[in-house]
Amino acid sequence: MSANILDASALLHTLPNVLPAKKKTLESPHDGIAALIHTVFTIVGFRLVGIDESGPTRTYEDNVLPEEWNQHGPGNYALRYRHEQSSLEFLVKVIKLGSRTLVNSIAIETDKAATLDISTSDFTSPSFFPHNLSVSNSQPLVHGFISSHRVNDFVSELKLSTLQKLIPGLRKEGYTEQSDTNVGPSQGRAPETSPAQPRPEQPPFAPQDIYPRMPPRSPLEIGRRDRDPFPSNPFASPPLFPDSSGDGMFVGPSHPIFGSGMRGRGPGGLGPWGGDGFLPPLGAPPGARFDPVGPGPFPGPLPLPGQGNPRGGNGPRGGQNPDNDEFMPPGYRDMFM
Repeated sequence: MSANILDASALLHTLPNVLPAKKKTLESPHDGIAALIHTVFTIVGFRLVGIDESGPTRTYEDNVLPEEWNQHGPGNYALRYRHEQSSLEFLVKVIKLGSRTLVNSIAIETDKAATLDISTSDFTSPSFFPHNLSVSNSQPLVHGFISSHRVNDFVSELKLSTLQKLIPGLRKEGYTEQSDTNVGPSQGRAPETSPAQPRPEQPPFAPQDIYPRMPPRSPLEIGRRDRDPFPSNPFASPPLFPDSSGDGMFVGPSHPIFGSGMRGRGPGGLGPWGGDGFLPPLGAPPGARFDPVGPGPFPGPLPLPGQGNPRGGNGPRGGQNPDNDEFMPPGYRDMFM
């Protein structure tokens, strides 16, 4: 069995040889990623024909990058290739996108595309760059890619997402295709999640928050007051179900349509509908004048003719209750109006 030609040590040994002879400096982590990708493509037999998207085809001796290969870095790199096992031309673009790096590839004649999305800091060490490989006592190149294990992880991702889609079944001694199950967890692949299920919208107020809970009643008891108008025996044992008084045809303060709130304050000291005692929540804007709703007399005596409003207060007529609306309009005695 042949040795793996894309092993980390083989790649890091070859990478300096594909950089320009007079410019062997990697300026940024994205320079390092683009150079590593070019090294992988070179080892598996791709031939560099351009460093732009649509320029004329050129020949580069030993696949060595020209000095202007990273002139648009670290944001954008373009590399065009051909391969002897294909009649197609391939374009590889390395793009910086915030803290991530995108590797977009396409077989130009067929629109067959591939994409690799990685976190830049997962595979490179920013403090290592810029790095001049021509200096004799410089740090080992592997430190720029964190470790040899991270280089192998990146190559596995590149093979699976790019090489095997551009040229499926590529034949090269020492090259084997990557299976999806062999990719380790260090690549940061997003876990598969089930599609989000629609969640039913909840009403802004649950019914129990607005209306007080009613005790259980027997359906046979509804309307009993109409059939039995006489008061119940005070000495009889309490019924199994609550008293059905007030549920007849005559609507009064104890009728079930008003709940139990009209005979006392509702839960939490609120009114029968959870509001101010007469209106539901937000039933009227603050300071609005309205006729109170609900059966039964209001506290305090009614005003007598000529005596004003004995309830006091600071309303228009001396009280806080609404003014009566039965007064005649001004000038009603003028027959010519």
